[in-house]
Amino acid sequence: MDKISFAGRAWNEDFAFAGDNFWFVLDGATSLTPEKYSDEETDAKWFSHTFGKFLETALCDTSKSIAEIVKAGIDAVVAEYTSLAKGRKIVDMPSACLAVIRKNNDKIEYFVLGDCGFLMKRNGKIKDFTDERLSVLDKINIDDMVRFAKEKNVDVIDARKYVDVDILKKRMTKNTIGGYWILCDDKEACDHAIQGEFTIHACDEFLLYSDGFSQIWDTVKIMSTSRVFEYIAEGHSLKDLYKLLYDEQERDSGCNKYPRTKKRDDATAIYIKT
Repeated sequence: MDKISFAGRAWNEDFAFAGDNFWFVLDGATSLTPEKYSDEETDAKWFSHTFGKFLETALCDTSKSIAEIVKAGIDAVVAEYTSLAKGRKIVDMPSACLAVIRKNNDKIEYFVLGDCGFLMKRNGKIKDFTDERLSVLDKINIDDMVRFAKEKNVDVIDARKYVDVDILKKRMTKNTIGGYWILCDDKEACDHAIQGEFTIHACDEFLLYSDGFSQIWDTVKIMSTSRVFEYIAEGHSLKDLYKLLYDEQERDSGCNKYPRTKKRDDATAIYIKT
């Protein structure tokens, strides 16, 4: 087993836990509105870390499904955040993406909400458990940034300011039909998660990740997902993989070669070999 979580800025809005029987990754969504009610650097960090601490304990109860536990966490964490707001208006409730894998007797249970996800390798074949709905919306924003960068003759990263309003509009479609589903204040989102189970013998290796780490194969495209597993099998660590990504992001600091909304995001991953 291996685990990393690196911040994209001075603080990390991701949260990861790797235990004996369950593993999960949370990726807090940076707020696009000015209100801030927690003592953390951002309320997104507060949300993902508070929810993570809840899951560390709650997921031990295998009599409850992961979805039931996540719904209970929504009630608890949202109530705590509302208390922090002290009656002040909450325009953009903090949110996060989540990917969970849990052993339960001879089963492996999984739950994916938002654009965190995991890869499963079995007999040389890789299956990707990722929800693409949020990525589709992100790509629209990035395509607009590229267009504005050409029109204004600036780097793609400097064109972000021209799409901020559109990004906020798309953010406000969270947990709605036609928008995207994410961990926030609506328990219905759990019903739209990618979830299920398979026998423990049906899998050999797992790789959980936040979207900041998956840029290795879906944005910067340093290597394919199959090559990622080969690279690990050769004795390389997740930190080694992240270093490759970090260096490529440094070389493309203007986000022109690999268009994206920021130079780098928080990057988190957990590797498990069963």
